[in-house]
Order: sequence, then structure tokens, then C-alpha cells
Amino acid sequence: MNKITVLGLGAMGSRMATNLSAAGHDVTVWNRTQSVAAALAAEKGLSVAETPRSAVKGADVVVSMLSDDDAVLAVWHDPESGALAAVEKGAVIIESSTLTPATIQTLAGAALDSNVRFVEAPVVGSRPQADAGALFYLLSGEAEAVDAARPIIDVNAGNSKYVGEIGNAATMKLAINGLFAAQVAAFAEIAGFIEQSSLDTDEAMETLAALPITSPGLKRVLGLIQERNYSPNFPVHLVEKDLGYLTETAQDLKARVPIAEATKAIYQQGAAGDQRDLDIAGIAQLYQLSHVDE
Repeated sequence: MNKITVLGLGAMGSRMATNLSAAGHDVTVWNRTQSVAAALAAEKGLSVAETPRSAVKGADVVVSMLSDDDAVLAVWHDPESGALAAVEKGAVIIESSTLTPATIQTLAGAALDSNVRFVEAPVVGSRPQADAGALFYLLSGEAEAVDAARPIIDVNAGNSKYVGEIGNAATMKLAINGLFAAQVAAFAEIAGFIEQSSLDTDEAMETLAALPITSPGLKRVLGLIQERNYSPNFPVHLVEKDLGYLTETAQDLKARVPIAEATKAIYQQGAAGDQRDLDIAGIAQLYQLSHVDE
């Protein structure tokens, strides 16, 4: 049994904490919205901390799953409540938030200065994979730190891939999210095109879903578009955030990403409108008849 702290209880963090507790670990949680932490703790028998700093005291492992660069930097470095100042020397930080490589490198450097082991560990997957402990982890960091973190990571991992030095996992995660977002946007646009044609929409969508060009993830998205079921797993506003990080990182790398830039503009439109809190599949509303006609 390890003493583990989980910082951030969104769709992923709450499930990670639940699985870690079910695996027999002593889990303390913190969330910016305290009522969320209190409700999960009452249901799952977890401990609740009032601040990130108090949450990590005495922890062997700290798992961070937060929304963006700003949230992560505040949670770790706030002068009054920041967690890094209280992490035990030799403890392991598992940073699973989707961040820019620059921010991850900043965090890793600060952890090293504090004699804390740091593992970069963003995840690929959604709520069903998180529930099942079957997320795909992208791992970066020193081999000793990664090895120390693996028993904790494996509780929530169906698979993992070590991708080298700190920053590489963030780069790979942004590449994956950018590719998926572009594919979803293209399929959403084509779904709207089909809907406005004389084709039988359901039959046409079933044909698309059965083709070799359609991955299992995209097949799921097509089903959600057909059903107009946009309950959030990966909300549009977070997709737009990740695309912003991708294009920002591309500028740093002097890489050309015109398709990612065009895709970002589509999700910016959704994030600024009614689609903001819908699932990524909800970007299809921009093209569906019931919305186009409004």
C-alpha cells in the first residue's frame, strides 16, 4: 500500500483516484471545487485536503490530472498553497495533465531542484477506458523514476509507451489529439454534407463506419453524431485548448501545421458557441440541419 495524493478530480482524475483506492492504496484527493472532492470522498472512502500543499504532505506518490498549463502551474507553485513546496524528498510526481512541452520541462526542472522524482505521463483514452483502468500512458523521464511510478501507473493503464526525455510525452500527446480532432472535424463536416443530400443518412453513416478508413474511435464518433448524443467525454473547449498548445509548440519547433491550424479554427468556433461543453463529436452541430437552419 502506498500513500497517494490525486490533484484534480475531473473526468480522468476522479476515476484514477477511485481505481487507486480500490487497488488498496491510501488515497487523499484535492480539487479546486471542494464539493466535488467531498462528494467523491464520501462515496469512495477517500481523504480530502483543503489545499494542494496540505494534500501532498507525507505522500509517496502524487498524481496530477488538471486542465491546462495555468492550472498546473498554480497548483504546483502558488506561494501560499502550492504543492511542490511540501512534496517529500524522494517522492514521485506523476504528471498526467495535457500540457505544453515547455511547461512540463519547467515542472520537471523544479521537481529535480527539490529532490523529487518526476514522471511525465499524459494518457490517451476517455471515460470508459478510465473506468476500466485501461488508459494508454505516454511516459517520459529518468528510467529510475519511471520504474518507481509503474506500479501506480499500471492500476489505471491498459498499456504504456516510454518515449524518452521530458517533453516528448507532451509532444506525442498533442500530436495524437491533433490528429484525432482533425479526423473528427472532417467526419462531422461530411456527416452534415450527407444529411443535406438525398442519401439515406443512417445508411450512409453506417457505410462510413464500416470502411477501412474509419478507426474504432471514429466509428464511435459517427455513432454519437447519428444519435446526436454529445454528453461530454472530451469536451470541445478542451479540444480547442489542446490544438492551441499544438500550434504553439509547432511555432517553437518551426514546424508547419496548416491542417492543425484550420482544425483549431473550427473548434474555436464551437468553443465560443453552444458546443463548448459538448463532447468532441458535438462539433458536428456546426453542420447539422437543425443548427445550420437557425
